[in-house]
Amino acid sequence: MTDPTPGATPRQPLLPTPVVVLWFLALLSWASGRVIGALNLLPLPNPYGPLGEPGRDTVDEALLAELQRIAALQSLPTTIAVILAAVGLGMLYNRRGSDRLSRPAAAAAVVMAIASALAAVGVLTLLTIGPARPIGIIDLQVGVVVAVATAAASASAVVLIRPYVDPMVAHVWAGIAGAGIALPFMVAGISPALVMAGAVGVGILDRARGARTERELAERAQREVEQGERGIGVRGLPGLPPVVRTPRPRLPWSPGERRASLWLGLGAVLIVALAWAAGTTAAEVGLLRAGQGFALASLGAVPLLVQAAVLLRVASGMREALAVASGFLVAASAAMLTAPVDPVVPIALLVQAVALAVVAALIARRSRDARTGTAVMLAVTTAVVWLLVVLPSGALVLAFAAVVTTLIAGRRKVHP
Repeated sequence: MTDPTPGATPRQPLLPTPVVVLWFLALLSWASGRVIGALNLLPLPNPYGPLGEPGRDTVDEALLAELQRIAALQSLPTTIAVILAAVGLGMLYNRRGSDRLSRPAAAAAVVMAIASALAAVGVLTLLTIGPARPIGIIDLQVGVVVAVATAAASASAVVLIRPYVDPMVAHVWAGIAGAGIALPFMVAGISPALVMAGAVGVGILDRARGARTERELAERAQREVEQGERGIGVRGLPGLPPVVRTPRPRLPWSPGERRASLWLGLGAVLIVALAWAAGTTAAEVGLLRAGQGFALASLGAVPLLVQAAVLLRVASGMREALAVASGFLVAASAAMLTAPVDPVVPIALLVQAVALAVVAALIARRSRDARTGTAVMLAVTTAVVWLLVVLPSGALVLAFAAVVTTLIAGRRKVHP
């Protein structure tokens, strides 16, 4: 392992702590809403009566009011999540320093966010007072969520193009495009939380790009002082062409580690693909019950977990933890395969989520020297993603994640 260069300043966190906390709370709020819906804790009444049917019976106004009230309560966690995520996104875009937004980009983001929110309200108003359409119940809460998500998408589209264009009109058209993509999808049925997640992803991408530029600015200043060089280009800054930079210190990356990461990623993809193929065939002939297909596909998390540790260069010091977590994952999958009944399947899923959460926290502590609070938030996020994203997708998300990590491993150069 090579030591860092003398005098190098430690890398600052990519995201401000308040932003991370707000987004974590938004994730918890969204997850609570999904849990309430999955467990049917707030069942919706039939507005036509207990045995009523549309077109045959008249609507009971009292039941309709009760339906609207319960629907609003069901969507309240998503509303809170979208608002918290929007506040965090605004705090991220309002940052200071060399990575702050330029005046045209900041002005366009604010103007287009407000204009897009007003346009969303206008569209929803037209849909509500216009001809009857099957778009569900639209109330004040739904309108606020859609407007906030549209504004976030518009502002993120403006921020996305800021390194490439400077005129105000370009930022305005980018904001129109962002709102024009987000609003129709939400009217068509896409969750505003998904749109907000995309906007947050754009914000993180923009911050990562700015952090890279900050590092290159610091490197240029250091080289000018130490070597007397001038005019050193920085990527992402207008008028400064990119040049060869002094490479940052890298930890050893042997051919064996590269091969291991590639084979592990390929193994994860093959496990999920074969599980889906075998599960689909077995389900058609009635050999599999609900939960057994996911039990097979979830085994792809074992090589993916080890591959992540190899890529982050902590696998050698975490052999025992990885072995224990893999054992829990395999045991839980075996339990779901052999006894796919209600008490067993939920417990097995919780065991898998907890095992992955603990290992994710340990990897963060070892690879990034994360603080306890950060490690806990990462652990909870991992468990939520496993139960509310990976599980509904039938573990297909694991295959896509394995493809991405394998491409990263293939691009990484060997550095003995």
